[in-house]
Amino acid sequence: MCEILAPAGSKENLISAINAGADAVYLGLTDFSARKTADNFTLEDLKYAVAYAKTFGVKVYVTVNTLIKDSEIDRLLNDINVAYSCGVDAFILQDVFLGRYIKDLMPDICLHLSTQAGVCNEYGAKLAKSMGFSRVILARETKLSDIKAVCNIIETEVFIQGALCTSFSGHCYFSSFVGGNSGNRGFCKQPCRKEYSIEYDGKTVKDGYSISLSDLSVKEDISILKDLGVKSFKIEGRLRSKEYVYSAVKYYKGLLNGNNDKKLYNALQVAFNRGNYTKGLAFGQTETFISDKVQNNLGLKVGSVSKIIGDELKFDNKLSLVAGDSFKIIRNGYEVGNATTLIVNGKPVVKFKGKIKLGDAVHLTKKANLYELLLKTDLKKQITVSVFLKSGSPLEFSCNGISVKTDDLIESAKSSPVTKNDVILALNKTDIYPFSVEAQFKYFDNNCFVAKSVLNKLRVKLYEKLFYRETLKKPYNIAKYNDFYKYSSTQKTTAVLTDNLKTESDFDDYIYFPKDYNNIDFSLFKDKRIWLYLPCYLDSNDIKIIEKSLNKFYGVYGDGVWAYQFAKEKGLNLFAGVGFNVFNSVDIKFLQSNGVNFISVSKELSLNEIKSLNYPLYVLSGATEIMDLVYCPFGKNCKNCKINGDFTLVDRDNRRFAVKKYKISECRFKVYNNALLKGSREFNEIIDNYLLNDNLIETFGNYKKGIK
Repeated sequence: MCEILAPAGSKENLISAINAGADAVYLGLTDFSARKTADNFTLEDLKYAVAYAKTFGVKVYVTVNTLIKDSEIDRLLNDINVAYSCGVDAFILQDVFLGRYIKDLMPDICLHLSTQAGVCNEYGAKLAKSMGFSRVILARETKLSDIKAVCNIIETEVFIQGALCTSFSGHCYFSSFVGGNSGNRGFCKQPCRKEYSIEYDGKTVKDGYSISLSDLSVKEDISILKDLGVKSFKIEGRLRSKEYVYSAVKYYKGLLNGNNDKKLYNALQVAFNRGNYTKGLAFGQTETFISDKVQNNLGLKVGSVSKIIGDELKFDNKLSLVAGDSFKIIRNGYEVGNATTLIVNGKPVVKFKGKIKLGDAVHLTKKANLYELLLKTDLKKQITVSVFLKSGSPLEFSCNGISVKTDDLIESAKSSPVTKNDVILALNKTDIYPFSVEAQFKYFDNNCFVAKSVLNKLRVKLYEKLFYRETLKKPYNIAKYNDFYKYSSTQKTTAVLTDNLKTESDFDDYIYFPKDYNNIDFSLFKDKRIWLYLPCYLDSNDIKIIEKSLNKFYGVYGDGVWAYQFAKEKGLNLFAGVGFNVFNSVDIKFLQSNGVNFISVSKELSLNEIKSLNYPLYVLSGATEIMDLVYCPFGKNCKNCKINGDFTLVDRDNRRFAVKKYKISECRFKVYNNALLKGSREFNEIIDNYLLNDNLIETFGNYKKGIK
């Protein structure tokens, strides 16, 4: 059975998703959510949200998908335990090894592995399954052939609508290193949405919103994903409006049921549409993949400017305009103005700002009454409440096997006896509960006195029991976390990450990151212990290329956590790379106890936090990768591509970021910070040598203060 999974960044959006027919919703708590800026839910809010959803048969998944420090583990376990007791159906985590630890503590909970974990091939799926996860949420870059392979291993969830990250998920550190706000901790400031030029050989080869991706919208191709075996279809957007949530859920729910409602799709475009949409990398990169001309909502084209009178415009449209409707005016793909509907002398008038011309396209970006047009009324659950009222007995309300009674016996009325209408009016006060009530009188004594306060108190007691009856569970008894792994080591070693073994001096280890994995010069390997760099994203075609040369290396350096399973199956030595995002002692204990002795720590921890882990870890120095691009920023125009070297990404403040191009089955790109990261000789070091000859300034980065 397939499900439409909707975002619930607030109580309002939760209700909107349920009204539209969502099968499940995902939401975040106030802590440990990758969308910290959404409204999110307190633990008390969650109790109500879960019960509300369960009233309509909707599942609830809670995101606790940030990276977790040792100092936070107790609080995380408490939040998960309380949320579990509220009846949550599953928890979404990024840290696969921490997930194994939690599953051992709480065997009955269901875990889903976040897209932040970077599962993009069968090895990531196998790892998730072995760690106790029931489902993987695939990386958005995963190809159709790999989606099918994963579906044969474990239950699979894919994104079908919403924003796309320009960097491979879980491996974007741009916001963290440039602005001090970590995406891996829920504080991403979206620097990828700003304007940049791309330079090559001193010349600008691209400009605009060069790395801002269009919104994902697979539309009818949801059927292709369904045929591959995908079980859950996810709509991104915990920061978006209730109109967006409703129209997206309703539209895709219809598609699964064979109904392609164009009006709903138009409503979805109005609610939010960046870049006129892309079907995503699963279906191959197309011209609409990057939204380089207009940022934010492009909306729905509803006409063209036909007349301009002062600051008023008219356009050929069939809209019923209301105050607050908003528009963008587009010419040749660029925004040249905006407009708003005002009421003047009782009539709607569209007033504009900007330098517009006749013939410019008019795009509707906000329909003030869109939600009212889409939805006539909120969903209610029909219930029948049986009433037993007899003098000398308790008043009793019962429904669906639940019965509540007054403590006192009901007395005969001396005057003003209670009526059936009094009881009906009391029962119809459903307050916060989504019930539509019918009263059924099993016995009704017409000469009884019952105060309205008694009716109301008994009603509240019944509805509360009904509402929470199927959700609340007994929490686990969990001891305080004290399983810190303690080591002592004085040995200090240094590894170098390089794409050119010819120029390197003597190091203990060499991590070889070739520019072209199809052409590796093995003559340079003599008398060196060399690890092959495995990027965070590898598809099945990449893996076939890499497998040809594995026996030439001492082992593999994995930049994605799936490499653990890959190395295990291939019988290879593993260097757990910086991209493993090792953040706590649970991760370290798992890796070390399973034979992984070369462990890199996340570059987002402070040196003091790393030191407290008491393990001979590797820290990164030198060039700091801040984004990993699995797409081509030049539109994948391979026939006309004459760019063979490296590039520079330049923002409007003239900050410059090096971009490295490499190739496996396809060209990929890495973006580096414009300052060299200064580590510490107290630890083992990985020196990324990519930019060391560029005379850049040094920074302690997150090593100085860490991240929130």
